[in-house]
Formats: sequence, structure tokens, C-alpha cells
Amino acid sequence: MRHFSPSFRIWHWLNAIALFGLFITVVLRESVMHKANIGAIVQAKMAELGSIITDEQAVMIGKAVRSPMWDWHIYLGIAVAVLLVWRLAIVVKNGFGFDDNPAMQKVYLLYRAVYGVMAIMSLSGLALYYKITGEAKENVETLHLVLGWAIFAFIALHIIGVVLAEKKDQSGLVSRMINGK
Repeated sequence: MRHFSPSFRIWHWLNAIALFGLFITVVLRESVMHKANIGAIVQAKMAELGSIITDEQAVMIGKAVRSPMWDWHIYLGIAVAVLLVWRLAIVVKNGFGFDDNPAMQKVYLLYRAVYGVMAIMSLSGLALYYKITGEAKENVETLHLVLGWAIFAFIALHIIGVVLAEKKDQSGLVSRMINGK
């Protein structure tokens, strides 16, 4: 039975909160808080008031409205990067903490890959923050988005795997991740 250190448990839950926040900001940005959606609402309301604004002006207002939400995406991205450094410090100090269970080796390999993806996500987010331009920006944005969805898919697999493990052969897994017992 695997024991989770207090440091690892705190890291796990802070990382989960930060990743959930990133997910929410992405979903909002691509749906109800999309700049065109907000712009269309502003355009319609301005027309009701007797003022006409261009599509470009409406999108500019839409971007301004969602800017505080997008600031949170940046803060949470920085938090994930810091948490990844913390996780690597835990690994340097204690190793990965993976047991020698051969059945779990593929799962552990997946976790290592996820940490690599998180590192690339952090670096690509940093590049976008510092406003790279041109084709490089488009490529980095695409990479960042695809890897982000891969992380969210991993989270779904992680939750399914935890539920299955809890029911199958690792009863108490969730309790140990919450309170260490």
C-alpha cells in the first residue's frame, strides 16, 4: 500500500485546483466569454441605445471584458509551473515514490510523460506571455492548446483510474491522498 507524504498530498491538491482553474478559464474563453460573443452583445445593446460600433470595436470591448478572467489563466499557469518545480524537488529528494509493482509501471510512465507535457506547457505559456509574434506565435498557441487538452484528458483518465483502483485492489487510496491514512 502506497503512502503519500504530506508534501506530495499538498502538491497534488494545489496542482488539481490550479489545473481545474485553467480548464475553467479555457472553457469560458472558448464559449460564453468568447470575444465575438461578448462583442455581439455589446453591439446589440449599443444599437438599442442608438449608437453603432464596428465589429472590430465590439471585439476590442469583448477582449477588455474578458481580460481579468484571462489574467487568472496567467496566474494559474504560473502556479502550475511553480508546482511542477516543487514536484521535481520532491522527486530529487525522495525519488518518484513509485513502488515496484510491475502492473503499475505503465501508469508511472504516463505520469512522467504528463510532467514533461506540463513543462512544455509552462514554457509555451511563458513564450506566449512574452508576446512572440508571427508564425512562431501561431505554432506555439497550437502546441499550447493541444497539450492543454491532453492534460485535461489525462485528468479524466486519472479520475477514472482512481475510481477503478479504489473499487478493485487499492481500497482507501482516496483517503490516503486526502489525510495520509
